[in-house]
Amino acid sequence: MKGPDPYRLFFPLGIVLGLGGVAIWPLFYFGVLTGYWGISHAFLQSNGFLFCFISGFLLTAVPRFTGTKVPSLLWQWTLAAMVIWGAIALELQYYQMAQTVFAGAYIVLLVLVLSRFLKRESGALPETFSLIGTALLTGTIGALLNAVAFWNIDIGGWALAGKRALTEGMTLVLVLGVGGFLGPRLLGFDRLPVVQIVGLEDEHVRSQAISKRTIYTVVGVLLAISLFVQYGIGIPWMSFVRAGVASYVLFTTVNPWRKPAHRTTLAWCVWTSIWITMLGLWLVAFVPKYQVDFLHVLFIGGFSLIILAVGMRVTLSHGGHGLTSEKKNWPLRIGLITGLIAMLARAGAPFSKGYVMHLELAAILWIVGLAIWGYRLIKLIAVAKR
Repeated sequence: MKGPDPYRLFFPLGIVLGLGGVAIWPLFYFGVLTGYWGISHAFLQSNGFLFCFISGFLLTAVPRFTGTKVPSLLWQWTLAAMVIWGAIALELQYYQMAQTVFAGAYIVLLVLVLSRFLKRESGALPETFSLIGTALLTGTIGALLNAVAFWNIDIGGWALAGKRALTEGMTLVLVLGVGGFLGPRLLGFDRLPVVQIVGLEDEHVRSQAISKRTIYTVVGVLLAISLFVQYGIGIPWMSFVRAGVASYVLFTTVNPWRKPAHRTTLAWCVWTSIWITMLGLWLVAFVPKYQVDFLHVLFIGGFSLIILAVGMRVTLSHGGHGLTSEKKNWPLRIGLITGLIAMLARAGAPFSKGYVMHLELAAILWIVGLAIWGYRLIKLIAVAKR
């Protein structure tokens, strides 16, 4: 039995978990929480906030591109229950249980997505979608490494590799794979895909498509290798490889040097997130001393903003609401503005005497933006026309 569009379940869950993951810092600052909560924060954001929006998008979009059915309601709730279970375990600081459950969730998502690629109807997919498989595999390997590490098995630098595989690995590669196709369309550039979604008849076009898909597959593998080599083996200059490859893909697919043709809030949000994604990668490469701080440029200004934009587009289009509200979308504008200020506050924290104050300001701003945007999104989902 066909289930409802998965974004309706996973987007609201991602909002709740994102708010919970960042609320840790204000609660700690005001004395409500004590002890160290950095682990819970990091994994709630990657395995909760990011994972839910990734799951909601992929499990909604991939069936449409492949001509297959969305997962049944039973599978959707099974995956959601695993994420909720893992999130609760994180909040209770039962890290071994949490990471084991999350590893299972990544495996379930991988199977649900790849099974639909294998069952797809005849016709071509966007070339950059070949990155999706590599991204999910990278995330699954990272989740398994995290589970092993938290079961007190010494795996050295591979523990950090597992953590980074969820963000600099899986999420980054998905931004390239999905953004490489959707980006030009969301920005309003009149660029048709080299390969049509249905019906390839021209042999030359077919050959070009196969070549491009092969190239993007190699790109995905190279990005994954660069991450595992950097953190697992300890070769720091691989961050330059990752920054260079990712920037090349974004420049050749999205053409970010062009201002958006659609002068809408959503288009500007996408355009801004693309530039900040590249900026964050290069800052981490050139200034490794502040790696953790500058990774938040990538997380807050890159990943979060693109989630706000794509999440709004998916909800409007799939909910039958029309796209006219994209032009002056105030919840999205507020999320964009508070997100940018939060990014600057977090990235500037190590250069200020008020380090903790910067963290709290960044957290509160991010929470306010996500809450306002999320409230609007949930209302749209609740009254979806189809």
